[in-house]
Amino acid sequence: MITLPTTEQIILDCRRELLDTVLPAVSDPAVRVTVEMMENVLRNVATRCAHEIAWMAEETEVMMAFAAEVAEVTANEALLRAIEEAKLGRSASLDLDDVRRDYSLAGEALSCAIEASFEVNDDALLRRAVEILQERNAREQEVKGEWAMIGRG
Repeated sequence: MITLPTTEQIILDCRRELLDTVLPAVSDPAVRVTVEMMENVLRNVATRCAHEIAWMAEETEVMMAFAAEVAEVTANEALLRAIEEAKLGRSASLDLDDVRRDYSLAGEALSCAIEASFEVNDDALLRRAVEILQERNAREQEVKGEWAMIGRG
């Protein structure tokens, strides 16, 4: 019985069933590899669904703060437009599609902010941009988890 029926728990329960019941009954090596790949995907999806909205919300705030910081030192029209679009398009909803849209709009503002940082050649802003990109990459690696194409070159 699942006492906390979160999406993460349901997926982890399916993963456990796949490993404990299905995999031992499979003798074909190619099918075993497929089951192992499915288990890997389920593990990664469980991690992602448990944290994805929070991660995107956190990163959205960081990207928008950086965009605002850059906007203080430049009058880059694309950046100002991207910030305005992100603010106008912002949703109070925590539905995944709404959070993803907010994240996408913030990502555009970040992109424009990075370009504007190069234009003004501000070393501190450029260092902060690199930090943000490194943090996003680290999160992406965390989301992907131990993803590997098991048995495939």
